[in-house]
Amino acid sequence: MAHRQGGVGQHGALRRDAALVAAGQLAAIASAFLFTVVGARLLPPEDFGALSWGLSWLTFLSVLAQYGLTQVATIALARGDARTHASLLRRLLVGQAVGVVAVGALWWGVAGPLAAASGTPPEAYRPLVLLVAAWLPVAAVGPVLVNAFRARGRFGLSLLFGEHVRRVLLIGLVVLLAATATLLPSLETALWWAVGLETAVYLAGVLWLFQEVRSRQAREAASSPWQLLRSGGPFTLATLASVTVPQAGTWLLAALAPVDEVAVFAVAVRIAVLFAVPVSIGMRTLAPRIAAASAEGRLADLAEPIRRSAVWSTAVTAPAVLVLAVAGPVLVPAVFGDEYADAVVPALVMAVGVLVNAWTGPCSVVLSHAGQQRLVAVSALVSSVGFVALSVWWGSAQGATGVAAAAAVAMSARNLHLAWAAARTLGIRTIALPARKGPRS
Repeated sequence: MAHRQGGVGQHGALRRDAALVAAGQLAAIASAFLFTVVGARLLPPEDFGALSWGLSWLTFLSVLAQYGLTQVATIALARGDARTHASLLRRLLVGQAVGVVAVGALWWGVAGPLAAASGTPPEAYRPLVLLVAAWLPVAAVGPVLVNAFRARGRFGLSLLFGEHVRRVLLIGLVVLLAATATLLPSLETALWWAVGLETAVYLAGVLWLFQEVRSRQAREAASSPWQLLRSGGPFTLATLASVTVPQAGTWLLAALAPVDEVAVFAVAVRIAVLFAVPVSIGMRTLAPRIAAASAEGRLADLAEPIRRSAVWSTAVTAPAVLVLAVAGPVLVPAVFGDEYADAVVPALVMAVGVLVNAWTGPCSVVLSHAGQQRLVAVSALVSSVGFVALSVWWGSAQGATGVAAAAAVAMSARNLHLAWAAARTLGIRTIALPARKGPRS
């Protein structure tokens, strides 16, 4: 595998895989941004706000249904014997099915109707409850599939099944809906087509992955599906925090403000997510390497690549935030429409939080993939609780800007704490500061 090479070869493989991850992230962010533009331009604000609410819940529920198996797949496949991978994948998918059924039943029976009823107005959200439930299996399996390919060193192959697939399908269907009402008479019909098509794509991906890991010398892996689910528990809290802040602000705001303000906040979130791309590239490239290096007792060898990742992320993010501050009042209405001019301020507030995250580096991945999952999980839980409390408090008074401020505070506080913890517990300094001089202790 690429991340187990050493010396010059290791650095070359790291650059190659970083470029492939960057391509995947750019495809994801470009498709998400384009979908936001298309949705804001072609759909009424009420429809776009309700759709953003549904997609936000889908993201949150899919992480809950994964129950940490995305990270478990990365660690287990990066560390394990390749001859056990087919058996391990079967157990991962069984565990994934358990999570999907449990979360889907909870959403359809309890959480979905309550969330829709709390929206303003409820009629805008109720039709999406069943659709989100039907979308959940593929949304949960997709990231596990992508991480499994990456953990086996197939970064290029993972590009075919990234999160941009959903956005590309949605863009095409929204454009088709706007162009003609003959084939797609309603937004709900278009979304059901998206569910069916995306399910077919990822079913093909699962079959491809099993073909990829098939071995004539296969032997049984030790971990059962239930053991995998237990080991994924701490990752669940950590990942839910990253989703909750700020994505869940969309459905929190739905209970506090009209649906058109939810649409404005969704645009602000999409702008802020653009600034998180450099951080995400670094984390996703380093994750399997950190898992393998930790298992082999050579985590210190990655200290410099980890620090450089933070430096690069900060150097790219800071000028982008400055551009948003200066040109945002002109660019945002020009791109999304005059109805979304108010998205500039909440987007800028969240972008400042993202800048802090870039400066603190991939601290959460370093800790979670080096055996400190519980520490990351506790920090995530505190961050999520703080975000919800601040969102309700500030969002009631300031609307989208208040929820954005809550997200920025929660993100920044959590990552500052995790950067300190990585230095204290592992001796790895993740923040974007000059390298230490002298011998490594």
